[in-house]
Amino acid sequence: MTLPILALLCWLGNWQVERLEWKLDLSQKIESRYGLPAIALPPTVSDPDAWLYRHVTVSGRYLYMREMPLYSIGPNGRPGYDLFTPLLLRDGTYVIVNRGWVPEKLKEQISRPETILSGPVEITGVLRKSWTKVRFAPENDLARNLWYYGDLPAMAQEQDLNHIFPMFVYTDKSPVKGTLPIGGRTQIKLVNNHLDYAMTWYGLAIVLLVIYFIFTMQKPTRPEDHF
Repeated sequence: MTLPILALLCWLGNWQVERLEWKLDLSQKIESRYGLPAIALPPTVSDPDAWLYRHVTVSGRYLYMREMPLYSIGPNGRPGYDLFTPLLLRDGTYVIVNRGWVPEKLKEQISRPETILSGPVEITGVLRKSWTKVRFAPENDLARNLWYYGDLPAMAQEQDLNHIFPMFVYTDKSPVKGTLPIGGRTQIKLVNNHLDYAMTWYGLAIVLLVIYFIFTMQKPTRPEDHF
């Protein structure tokens, strides 16, 4: 029993080391791209991974009636919604923009008229990819226009948007404190606990070996030794 368990613990430790290297490389890429100067939004991108976390500027007109609230946790751990809103560009292309976060009580537009701007706008934000449902997360409720994960193709289809840009734009945080919605929803400091996990698995493997050697070095007792 010791050999397969030892092999499993070592494999888990090695896997965490690989994840650690991957996370460090990803963090370096994110920080280097995030710090680059903002450029004009390209007409399209063929490789979203190459544009991930790049700052861009884009101008257009928000389609507020097609706003899609996505349930999320905001500042100080409060529940609320990220407001994903189509932006219509001059060339007829649509870009779905995460305008920022509002608390749960301000989900409906009627409760926050200051977040509805008239006329064209110019925004600066970060390019982000669409993502799929994680385990145990609820499904998007299309009938109620309530979203739990950012499925860009589904959002575009639900809002009947053609010529859609293949990535989200997450707006930067406004320099004016208290402005709603609260932008800057991109986290560039990734949680990285893989080294701790690796040391845990390797430590358990060492403990297993110590227990095994202690057990095997014990002298077997004979029945007559107990009399």
